[in-house]
Amino acid sequence: MSKLFYKAMIEDIRNEKCSEAEMSALLDAFVYTVKKTATTLARKAWFELKDYATAKRNGIDQFTLILERKDVNGQEQWHGTFEYGNKNLTVIGTLEK
Repeated sequence: MSKLFYKAMIEDIRNEKCSEAEMSALLDAFVYTVKKTATTLARKAWFELKDYATAKRNGIDQFTLILERKDVNGQEQWHGTFEYGNKNLTVIGTLEK
């Protein structure tokens, strides 16, 4: 089964100065990006959210995302760090069938 159909599970979040609306939109972007990146061999990738279709409408088009795939105790985890100025959101997630 393609990992595009897996469900992304958020395991941990650390928010520094992001509003609730920004945090919600960034978590949606995280889920979308993890599902798309999981189908590749990439271990680490960098994204500018201004390239995302809904980013400007959601007010997150100035953020960048560094996404890393890590093996933690035999479990594949995704570590994402969103940054824009003094705003940061760090997310750890997994993919489940």
